[in-house]
Formats: sequence, C-alpha cells, structure tokens
Amino acid sequence: MDGHPLPPRPDAPLPASPQGTWTPPPPPEPAPRYASFWIRVGATLIDGLVFIPIWIPFLIAVWNRMSTEIDRSISTGQRVDVTRYMGRYAGWALGVAVMTYAYQALLVRFFGGTLGKLAVGIRVRTADGNVVGWREALLRPILQLIVSFGSFVPGAGLITLLDDLWMLWDRQKQTLHDKVAGTIVVHR
Repeated sequence: MDGHPLPPRPDAPLPASPQGTWTPPPPPEPAPRYASFWIRVGATLIDGLVFIPIWIPFLIAVWNRMSTEIDRSISTGQRVDVTRYMGRYAGWALGVAVMTYAYQALLVRFFGGTLGKLAVGIRVRTADGNVVGWREALLRPILQLIVSFGSFVPGAGLITLLDDLWMLWDRQKQTLHDKVAGTIVVHR
C-alpha cells in the first residue's frame, strides 16, 4: 500500500459528526396520498351493502303497511293516515342510525376504516397522519348522524350534499365531517 486509507464501504455507517458541525436535515416525509371522491363513493356503496340485511325487513314492513292502508283507503274512500305508524318506523330508523354510528365509530377506531374503506384500500387518519383515537372516531360520524335525524327538515339534504362534495375543492380532500373530527382519508 502507498499509505492512503481505503474508502469506506458503501453500507458502512457514517461517522458521527463532531459537535458544532453542520449536518443536512432529514429528507421531508412524502405527502400523503389523499383518497379521491370516487374511491370514497365506492367505499360508501360497499358500506351500504353491509346494511341491506337490516333495511330490507324495514322496507318490506313499510311497504306492506302502506299498501294495506292504500287498499283500505280506496275501498272505503277514507284518506290514508300514516301518522299511526310513524312511531314504530321512527323507532326502527333510530335503531338503524345508532347501529350505523356504532359501526362507523368502532371500525374506524379499531381498524382505521369501515369495511368499505378497507376493501378499497383507504384508511382514516388524524390530520397529522397518526392512527385515529376515540375522540376522532366518535366525532367523525356525528355530523352525518345529526343530519340524518334532521332529514325531514327542509334544506337538511343540502347539508349532506355539502358535506360530501366539500372534498372536491379542499386541499386535503376533507369532507365537513373530516374537518369536525380533524381527520383525513388516505390510501394505505
């Protein structure tokens, strides 16, 4: 050898820099890939399939009752009175709304998304990219629950539409319920 040291191996760790010398900052984290509108629509449709077995008996009961009332109204000439049945159907709808809320909150908390979101490869995260906690999981579906109870109020459907469409012009593709909870929806 002629006295020159060998160059370090490529996989060798870098020597520690002495105090007071400059070291470059770590590379920035890559920006998250936010879930698009249509992928989230697909996830919502899959989630809707989960609740079909719950809604079908309700819809059959409503259809049968209303059909019977209409037939009676035609044969007797009396008006159809649906107010007698509204309490029973409101109770069923309340039960389904609570189950939907629990489904969304629990699956987002424990698995990072509902079955629909998991199936299409997206996850719910906090705004800073961390795993969702109880606070976010419980807040996220609250706007949807409130709007669903107020759906009989004129204009409440516009709030639902605004909630769903908000992500089209939001930089982080957040809906209003994402903003309420401080969450984002990203690809795995």
